[in-house]
Amino acid sequence: MNQEKKLEKILDYALNYDLDDYEKLVKVLKKKLPFFNGSKRIAAALLKDLLGDISKLELEPEKMLNRTTETGKIVFEDIKDGRARLFINIGKNHYISTGDLIREIVKRSGIDGKLIGKIDIHSTYSFFEVPESSAEIVYHSFDNAKIKGVPVVVEPAKRRKKENSI
Repeated sequence: MNQEKKLEKILDYALNYDLDDYEKLVKVLKKKLPFFNGSKRIAAALLKDLLGDISKLELEPEKMLNRTTETGKIVFEDIKDGRARLFINIGKNHYISTGDLIREIVKRSGIDGKLIGKIDIHSTYSFFEVPESSAEIVYHSFDNAKIKGVPVVVEPAKRRKKENSI
C-alpha cells in the first residue's frame, strides 16, 4: 500500500471509528516518555514505522485533508435522509456539550438551530448532521475557528463503516 493510501486509512480511522481504547494505550505509553509532547512523539514514531522514509511525500494539508472535486466543491460522503454528517475535532475531553456545539454552529454559520440533526460527542471528537444544502456553509464557517480556546477542524465525515473491520 502506498504512503498516500496509508495516510487516508489513518485519517479514516481518526474520523470514523471509536478509538477510546487506543487513546488509553497512548496515555500508558506517554508515561514512559520523559518530555511534554509525548502524544505527538508517539504518533510520529508510529507514522515513521508505518510509512518509512517520507522525504518524497507531498506534505500539503490542503490536499491531504479536504476532499474536493476538480471544480473545488467539497465532497460530503456521509449523507442520509438529506442530512450531511460532519466531523469536528472537539469532544467530551474539551468539556463540549451538545448545546455548546449547537450554539457554535448557529453563531458561525447562521443556520437555524432546529435544522441541526443528530450530534454524537465522543471523548476527543464529535459528529453532527446538518441539511445537505447547508453543509458547505457550515463547513466553511469553521475556518480558523476556536471553541473554548481549542483550534477546531471541521471535515466532511466519511461514510460510516462497521467497527469490526478495523
